[in-house]
Amino acid sequence: MLNPYHTAIDAPKVLQLQQTQYQEAIPLEQEIDAATQVDAAVQITSLGHFMLLSMTGSYTTKIDGQPPTDDGICQIFIQLLDGSNQRPLFDDFVAANLFLSPGRVQQLSGQGNPSDQLYLEYPFVYTFPLNSQILVRIRNTSDYSNIVRIMFKGIRIFAPNRQ
Repeated sequence: MLNPYHTAIDAPKVLQLQQTQYQEAIPLEQEIDAATQVDAAVQITSLGHFMLLSMTGSYTTKIDGQPPTDDGICQIFIQLLDGSNQRPLFDDFVAANLFLSPGRVQQLSGQGNPSDQLYLEYPFVYTFPLNSQILVRIRNTSDYSNIVRIMFKGIRIFAPNRQ
């Protein structure tokens, strides 16, 4: 992490650099019906390319019952793809609890074990071109609908013709 007390910060240089690139966070929230698979996406607009640096996220663990319960077992599986060329960035579906943090969110009060709050970012560096998408293929193997939230954190890089 940058320690501003050890190195002088040249404010004009920093402000000039922000004319061509800056930090950005892009959120995704998707509800997935029981026993289904959906393709969700976030748009990388014509504003510029997006260099993904890390991800955080959460998911729910609801199952059917009378009443519905929260059993704490991850039944959400995710595959990340580059929308510009359909390149799989996760070779196969990965259980959400292996890379999303803070992780499980308890949705039904008083049911299930408390959520496991890790608060660790999953580092993943990949640059998505402008006018493309980050595709998130999500599979819910539960018999109840669940929700996935992902925050893609990275750097927006303006196209050369904009600089």
